[in-house]
Formats: sequence, structure tokens, C-alpha cells
Amino acid sequence: MVARRRGTSRRAQVGWGGLLFGAACAVMGAWAVGACGGEDGPSASGGGGAGASGMTSTTGAVTSVGSGGSGGALPEEFVVSGVVTEKGVPVAGAMVMQGGGVAELVTGEDGAFSITLRKAIPGVPTVVAAKVGYRSRGVEITEVPEGPIGIEIVAAAPPDNTAYVFGDPGTGDPAHDSSTAFCGHCHTTLVAQFQTSAHARATRDPLVQDLYAGTSRAHGTAASCAAAGGVFRAGRTPGAAGGSEMRCYLGGGVLPDLNPGCGGAGELSCDDPGLPAGSRPVAFGGCADCHAAGMDGEAGGRDLLDAVGVAFENGNHCDVCHKVSGVDLTRPPGTGGALLLQRPRERVSGLPGADLMQVMFGPYPDVPNEFMGGSYQPVFSRAEFCAGCHQQEQAALVPGTSLDAARWPSGLPVHSTYAEWAASPWGTPGTPCQFCHMPEVEGLKSSVDVTTEENAGIVFGFLRPQGTIRSHAFRGPLGGSPRLLDEALLLGMTVTAQGGELGVSVQLRNQGAGHALPTGEPMRALVALVRAEGCDMPLSPVGGMTVSDVGGALARGVVGQGAAFSGATLAWAEGAARATPGQVVRVVRPTGVFDDYVGVERFADPLLSAQEKGVEIHAPVGEAAVVAVAGGALTLGGALAVHDGDVVLLGEALAWPPVDGQAVRALAGATGSTFARVLVDPAGNRHVPHHRAVDMVSDNRIPPRADGFSVHRFALADGCTEARVEVVVLYRPVPLSLGRERGAEARDYVMGTLSRVVTGITASSRAPSGRSR
Repeated sequence: MVARRRGTSRRAQVGWGGLLFGAACAVMGAWAVGACGGEDGPSASGGGGAGASGMTSTTGAVTSVGSGGSGGALPEEFVVSGVVTEKGVPVAGAMVMQGGGVAELVTGEDGAFSITLRKAIPGVPTVVAAKVGYRSRGVEITEVPEGPIGIEIVAAAPPDNTAYVFGDPGTGDPAHDSSTAFCGHCHTTLVAQFQTSAHARATRDPLVQDLYAGTSRAHGTAASCAAAGGVFRAGRTPGAAGGSEMRCYLGGGVLPDLNPGCGGAGELSCDDPGLPAGSRPVAFGGCADCHAAGMDGEAGGRDLLDAVGVAFENGNHCDVCHKVSGVDLTRPPGTGGALLLQRPRERVSGLPGADLMQVMFGPYPDVPNEFMGGSYQPVFSRAEFCAGCHQQEQAALVPGTSLDAARWPSGLPVHSTYAEWAASPWGTPGTPCQFCHMPEVEGLKSSVDVTTEENAGIVFGFLRPQGTIRSHAFRGPLGGSPRLLDEALLLGMTVTAQGGELGVSVQLRNQGAGHALPTGEPMRALVALVRAEGCDMPLSPVGGMTVSDVGGALARGVVGQGAAFSGATLAWAEGAARATPGQVVRVVRPTGVFDDYVGVERFADPLLSAQEKGVEIHAPVGEAAVVAVAGGALTLGGALAVHDGDVVLLGEALAWPPVDGQAVRALAGATGSTFARVLVDPAGNRHVPHHRAVDMVSDNRIPPRADGFSVHRFALADGCTEARVEVVVLYRPVPLSLGRERGAEARDYVMGTLSRVVTGITASSRAPSGRSR
């Protein structure tokens, strides 16, 4: 569309994201009287002063203009001129466009515009003015105006209104969302999607709440809790205002770890309602800033347990996300930091008790519905919006601890998804986070379910181009069909035979993710398992890599240091205390050789040595089943040829092939490899929750378009001329130890499989033929 220039107007430059995406964090919500700050309800009419002298003003829920002209019949194309003002003063830098079209121009100092409207754009021809930081306004044209029109836009100015009460998103079920008290009343599909998302569960997630308070759901009685080494005490019930219950405090958490004076031996829990004022927590780890962004009141630095009602049940919901007026990545993540909240404080009039004038920030400039208070903010369709929570460099949080400033001058990068994306080939304006995680919604013509060609306009919204309405399920690795994780990895395999051994090199290429695999929560991992068989018998691994402690062990010991083998008997008190028949003992040998992996961020530095990258290869020694346990010793299904210094791992047998979604099993020491970020606390404990971390000792996650490798050697069976090698890669969101300690659901998901049959093998084979299956 070509606009005629008037005065000092200049053409608008609106990026791909601003026009491509629908509401980019949660839906553009609606609300009811009493839900917009104390007793105040929404505005049904615009505010601000009158328009420029002699022009039509845009006050009122929907403004239509036209008199004389063509006698009521609009031509296919016609020109409308006017001035954009705020409180009667011309506004420079305002975009002017036809609703449902594209941005035509940007006003100059005189606020003037002149654009061509076309009936070919569905709906009532509407002139819309928008500017970042202002509520958009529009005029529906029913007849060609006889003269210029005035469009009055209204600022949404700081400071943030902490007295505002967030609205309820609803459920996405029309029977429930039966009034404009709920966002789902108009945005039914998007709210229904949102309620399936991790954003909706962000506050009420049981594992989040347990890690915060330091509790475990695995033990519901005092006896069970004590047997696990915990303490059964009173604490606040998550989501219940003032409610408390008896819970098992086990394994530490944000509140007890960060607040001396509560949660320790002989002390009340840090969330006990009866805790004396002087002992109450003052450090909250910033958890609520991203996990409970929807709490009413002050933004930032809040206690996660203060989240109740809508804030607890709906997490980071529609109304809070669409109150983000901008993003400042120089600040800490979350609300009160990088996410700049601007809850409305303007009122529809100066009368006492006048309603608040609503504002909803979003990626479209042409949302002039005054009930919504749409305000254009292009960051909603850029990766920077997601970075507001998914990028975090933190200081040491536990009192008395500190980071190595030389290693981590900007803080420990416990969440670096945005930085990984920005450094990748995907880090372009055309492929932001939303490109994969907010896929196209089919069947909707607008974010409002009922928008049609016939009713398009200020009230029902404008039609959007195909593919621009984006899902609000915020698709994660397990979301969609196929799932995102199903499309992320490309597996390859090289197999050679020489000197009675079969050599296997597995290549894992991150081909589909715009960030490292895995990313996000730093305790997530990939576990690659490799198996070989010949003549229908498993081949024994004799060299190469094994699954590290990331794969999970029920107990760990060292030969000669508390673990002693005598034939098929293993004297090992710690293992015997936890072992049961049917489990397995795996033994691995530290090699002194370190994996020179590609690495992420600091660990991608080519000047780092392999040893500095921190992943020592442990070679396989052997594996045997636990047959019996008695008197501090384990009877095994066979003898193992061990040396002093070998590492002994109590684990669990794994039926082959692993089943997608099966419960996490203890796999450390198995043939394979792991890919994870490893955080440690001051005592050197590995895989700790990030609030306790003071260092990162390795990060061999796989960067975008890069490769990880798993290398192995198997002993060939005499007389066998054919072998089969199989690979299964598992995505593990929750570590074994954490899941079992806290009673959280912990499962492994099959991310990729590959098999190869090699034929023509002899003891002197060098390059057998092979075929993948």
C-alpha cells in the first residue's frame, strides 16, 4: 500500500516479527469490573483531550466518521487525511495504517497523515494510529470524510501501578469463560492452548515448590521422612493463603539454603507460619520473578509462597505477560528486572473513583479496541522477550559463598538459552524463539475466535494473514506431533572391525534446535546408550566411553577405598545398604584421558585444553547382576576383573530397547555417554540445583549445527561374521537422584534411535560392510 506524504511524515518501518506474530507470550485478555485494580473496572471509553480543532475526535468505544461525500457509498479506494494527537498536541513518530493492512507511514512533528484506504481489506475501513508507549486508537470510516480527522492516542506511562489486580485468563472452555471477566471469553482457542503450557504451570509445579521450600513429596509420614534423613515439620501449603500442613523437609531448598536462622536442625521450617519475625526469610532467590510473575503487588524479589489464587493456578498468564511494556536485558531476569511491567494507572476521567484505562501490550499496532487498550510493542515477536526469563547469569546466592570472578566475570550462566540462540546460525530476526515454540494456529482468522470477514473492525479485531496467529501452548521439547525433540537430533554411526574388536563411533548432530541440546533448566541431560550383539549374544564393551554420573547411580564406591571384590562377592557397605537383588553393579576405570568436546559458551573456547573442559573418559570394566545382599556384601552373578581405583556404581538393569516415557533408571557406567551442564556447590557436589551453584565444571551439551560423539570398542565373538549395533538417545528432564528424593515424576524420553548391521567380520577385518536400520 502506498501512502501519500503530508507535512513531515515518513514511511513506517515495521519488522517481520511485528506483523507476523499474534500475541506473543499469552493472550490479549479481557476483564471485569473489580479486576483491574481494587474496585476499579476497565474503561469503555477513551481518555485524553479533544482532537485538533475542526476534526472528528476518537473518543468512544468505536468511532465512525463520515458526512456528505459520496452519499454513503465508499469507493474501492479513497484517501483519508488527519492529525494524530495526544491531549490536543500533535504526535510525531506515530504509525498510521488501515486496520488489517500494513503500516503506511510514520508521522512527523506536525502529527499529520494522509493514507489510501481500500475496501479490499476485509472489514470496516479503519484508520489506526499507534506508537510504542501509547494505546492505539482507530476511526472506522463509514462514509468518505469531508475533511481531515483527528486520532487521539493515549500514553501508557510509568510508573507501574502496583495496586492493579491481574485478571483471570479462564480455561478456554466457553461454558466456563462466559463473560469478559475471562480472557477466554474472546480468545478461547489461545487460552485453551495456554492452559496446556508450562507457563500456566510455572507457579504450581510440584518440583518447583519442593525445591523452593526444601520439601519432598516422596514421604507422607513422619516415619518415612525420618528414615530418608528428613524432618517432618509444619510449613505453608503452596497456593493456600495462610494455610499450613505437615511436610517432609529433605534435601535442602532455596529458603533453607539462603536464609540462616530457619530450616536447620532444631529450627522451624523457613515457611512455618509461626516463625518469629526476626527469623523469617529475606532471600528468595529470584524464583518468583519468573515462576510467579502474575502476583499482584510489587514486582520482583517476592516470596514464591505468596502466590495464591489466579497467580498460583495460572502461573505466568495472559494479563501479566501483556503488561510487559519492554525488555531490558541489562537487568536481572523476570519481573522487577528485565521484564518491565507497566500496569495501567491512567483513568478515564479526573473524577474520584474513575475507572482505570486498560492497556495490553502486544505485537500488533492495529489493536484500537479501547476495552483492550492495545499498545504496540514489537519486542513481543523477538527473542529478547523470551530472554527476559530464559537468560540468567547469577551471583553466588548461598551466604558465605562466591564465584571465581576470573571464570565468571558476569555471573554464573545457569540459564543461557537466549545466548545460545544468538550465537547460532538460527540467531536471526527471521527465526526467533517464537518461530519454533509458537507454531502457526490453523483455523483462526484473528486472535479473537469469532472474527470474520464480515465483522472485522475495532470491536472484533482485524483479519490476520495466514500463518500469523501463533500457538500459545508455548511448545516445549515434548510438545507437538512430532515432538520438538523428535526433530532435533540427526544420528550417524561409523563401524570398523580390527584385531578382534568392533569399533563404533556415534555422531549426534544438533540439526533442529536453535540452542544447545538440552537447554533450559541446567539439570537436564541427554543419555546416549550403545549396544552391540553378534550371533544373538551381547558383545562385551572393552573400551571407549561410559555413561557418567549424570546417568544416575544408586550408590558409588571405589575399589580399595571401601569396596573390595573377592571373586563374585563385593564387600561394600554403602552399596549393600541400598542394593536389592535384580539390580546391577557396573565398574568403570578412570583413564586420565579427557573428551575434547565442542562445548557451549565458556567451554567452547578453543584455548581450553580437553582436561580444562572437565569430562574424563571412564572406560568399561564389567557389569554383573546383584544376586543376593547380606552382611554388608553383595553376591554378584559373576566375577569382575577390577583394579584398585576403579569406580563401582550400583545401578538398575535396562530392558532393551528403552521405552519412551519410562521411569528414569540408574544408568551410570553403562555403555554410552551423556551430554549435560554440570554445576557444583562449594563442597564439590555435582548436579546441584542452580541456587546452590558456585561453579560450572563442564558443559558438553551440543551446540546448534554441531556434533557430539560417543566412541566405543566391543570384543568380537569367535566365529561370528555379523554384528548389530544399536543406539538409543534419551532426553532426561529430571535427574534420577532429584526425582526420587523429592517424589517428582522423572521419565526418560526416546529422542532418537539408529541401528546398523555389519557383515563379513573376521578377526582381521578392517572395514566391514554395513547397512543402517
